[in-house]
Amino acid sequence: MHTLDSSQFPFFSSSFSNLQNQMILQISFHYNKPQLCIITSILFLVTTVLSSNPKFEACSPRSCGTGPPIKYPFWIPYEQEPFCGYPHFEITCMDKNPILRTSNYEFLVKDIYYSNSSFTVADIDVYEDKCPVPLYNYTFDQTPFTYSSENWNLSFFYNCSTEPIDYPTYEVDCAKNATHFSFADFHKEALEHKNYSLNECQFMVTTPLNINEAVNISSLLRMNYTEILKTGFVLNWTAPHCHYCEKSGGRC
Repeated sequence: MHTLDSSQFPFFSSSFSNLQNQMILQISFHYNKPQLCIITSILFLVTTVLSSNPKFEACSPRSCGTGPPIKYPFWIPYEQEPFCGYPHFEITCMDKNPILRTSNYEFLVKDIYYSNSSFTVADIDVYEDKCPVPLYNYTFDQTPFTYSSENWNLSFFYNCSTEPIDYPTYEVDCAKNATHFSFADFHKEALEHKNYSLNECQFMVTTPLNINEAVNISSLLRMNYTEILKTGFVLNWTAPHCHYCEKSGGRC
């Protein structure tokens, strides 16, 4: 975290603005109006000098195109200094889009909710591939990220010898052939209740999705599964909080 340099101004603290107001209130009882104006001007200049600290300015919020503001614990290389955030929170601007890279994946950062330490991401393959189907379950081991409990799960079933009958699913045409089927469904338990054996399929992948609670399944089934994947999913992050620092006028 980078705050203003208190070594140069011994009376400065994290609650400098409050201290400044208290000082003005106290000295107003001891000095006449011209003297009070001079002292107030000095305090204003001190605040200005402190806020222009290079490290303070280096960590000011940035953005990639029309994306969300990027600030602590996130940071953008070449636009912000490494001390502005943490390594796992590095954001790359690619074609004016904020991209988060992990060891195995690349995600478009759709939104960031600093108030509750969470953010929405979507796999960039959904936007670029002709057949945007997830082939692996996302894992975030050894990262500060975890799935939000608000996510729904969309399960993809691949290379199935039969397909469900009289049950609404998303057909994945680009991942089927003349003898095997592939499809997606929100409720795999309901499939089993309909006596569909999941053993009919060679493998299954589950993808989390950030679906609004107001949306019902009927409206979802009228959408293309690729459009649903573009809604992305929510991740929570773990990092030291910066609320008190920012509230007092500092910046992490």
